[in-house]
Parts: sequence; C-alpha cells; structure tokens
Amino acid sequence: MFLHREHNIEISTTTIYKFYKKKNLIRKPQKKLKWYTPLKEPYYAVSPGENVQLDVKYVPGENMTWAYQYRFIDTVTNMQFSVDMADRESKTTIRAMRQAKKYFPFQILGTQTDNGSEFRGDFHKYLIRANIIHRYIPKRSAPWNGKVERANRSLDDEFYLNPTKPWNTITEYFKWYNFDRPHEGKEMAGKTPYEKYLILVHKSVTLKG
Repeated sequence: MFLHREHNIEISTTTIYKFYKKKNLIRKPQKKLKWYTPLKEPYYAVSPGENVQLDVKYVPGENMTWAYQYRFIDTVTNMQFSVDMADRESKTTIRAMRQAKKYFPFQILGTQTDNGSEFRGDFHKYLIRANIIHRYIPKRSAPWNGKVERANRSLDDEFYLNPTKPWNTITEYFKWYNFDRPHEGKEMAGKTPYEKYLILVHKSVTLKG
C-alpha cells in the first residue's frame, strides 16, 4: 500500500512471498516433538522415589576449574544427591543417574526435568528402557522444579559462599544435608530427609503387614 500510494508501484503478495523465501526470512511453524509432552500442572508425589527432580548447575571444581554439577532431590523426603561432571551431555546425564540410583535408599520411579539437551536424546531413551517415568516441566516454568532450585540456592549459601563451612567436599555437604540438617516446613517439621524416609518406610511396612 505504501509503494502504491507514494510511488504508484504495484507488487503482488506472491512476489513479496518469493522475496522473503529467497532471503530465508519466512519462519516455519515448529513441529511438535514426539518426545516432549510437558506436564499440564505441577506433580505432587506421595512416596519416596516417585518424583526426583533433576537439574544441572555450573560450579567451581578442583584446581581452579569449573564443573557441571548434577543435583537430584526427592520431592517427598528432600533427600538429595550431587555429582560433578566434566560436561552435560545426554550420555553424561545417564552416568549421573546411575550413581544417584546407587546412592538413594529407595528406587527412583520417576524424574522431573526441564527440556534441556542434557535431558533429551540418549538420556530420555535410557529412562524408557529403565521404566523410569520422565516428567518434563513446561518451558519457562522453573518454579515447577522448585525443590531442586531451592536446593541449588541453599548450596550456594551454605557451601560455595560460606567462608566458615565445615565441609571440604560436596559429598560431605550432602551427607550432612540428608542425615543431620533439620528441614523446616509443614511437610518436614524439623526432621532430616533420612528421618522422613524412615517414617514413610515404617508406615508402608505397617500398612502392608
């Protein structure tokens, strides 16, 4: 309309389309990815291992290096496991998950992540083979992974930014976190994650008996 009004030039919409296509300026609609079916609402677990949130944090490593720290936290007991890795490739996530499975005293039945590349591909296929439910949170919804996000902040305050910390390694820290640190809130009521786990296991055994 501008060209016609100001310069008396007529250009068809087809010509405009061809020009934009030639310049790669036409954005095609994104295809729906088969593997990506995000949660429609937050998931609330009731049993240990039912939903373990997973995130990766870039942290200072040994000898002035940096590492990718994989953090797993059970949403029912607050028990966590962390391991430093050199990268955050999908296959590396598998190795981290295998270590977490060995550490936790309960079976991991489901895990919840964002849709980062480290949680797709080989890792997603591994979860399917291992019969572990993979819950993706929607894009731009980090608060849905609130447990692990808060654990990341606690780690900064209590470990990395704490000049008087009594722990030398991250392993020592999450041992204290799981077995000695009282956790506040309605669900924890001052109990440690391991104490919460033992209470739930005792209830389960009592109900089954």
